[in-house]
Amino acid sequence: MPSASTLLQLFVAAVLVAPQAPAPKDLFDQIFARTLEKRQSIHSIRARFTETTTSSLLEKPLVSHGTVIAAPPSRVLMTYTDPERRTIAIDSASLVVVWPDRRERVKIDISQTQKRIDQYFTQATIGQLRSMFEIAAEPDSVIRGTDRVDMRPKRKQIKEGLERLEIWIDRESLLLVQLQMTFPGGDRKTIRLDDVVVNVPVTDEMFLIRP
Repeated sequence: MPSASTLLQLFVAAVLVAPQAPAPKDLFDQIFARTLEKRQSIHSIRARFTETTTSSLLEKPLVSHGTVIAAPPSRVLMTYTDPERRTIAIDSASLVVVWPDRRERVKIDISQTQKRIDQYFTQATIGQLRSMFEIAAEPDSVIRGTDRVDMRPKRKQIKEGLERLEIWIDRESLLLVQLQMTFPGGDRKTIRLDDVVVNVPVTDEMFLIRP
């Protein structure tokens, strides 16, 4: 199952990607058209998050909390406060996970994953996205003031790792509210963002995890 950091990569890539359609046709096209100016003005994002993992291997959903800082196109720092302290830092080439209480540290090469995200999201036009996904967008009836974009893969290669991607975007601010991935077999991972602040000061050191 992809990690929470991968979900944030998808958020940065999919929600803030520049639209290529010449004119809005439906709600999905309108969302992309409206986010073009927003994407160009956002240099960083900070928020609190609630991550919920639902799996057949768990007796009940696992709920985690923390803070996230993201700087497009690919830098993300997630700091988990519970149920176990953990920090995840990613860039265009690597993912680093540290469990301070365990004194454990893992570094993973994610350069190929980043290339796939670029292919499927960052560098894709709306036409290309529609060729890879069945896409529907509509006002959400549960999370007030948001539009929900539902993306279901058409291609076998994507279906093998992802059954469904849903993103909720605040209609007024055009910022992400929630992101949910459903995987083959029915497992799900959901990230809800609260207290989102854009263009907070960031430095390279902020994305480093100390040994």
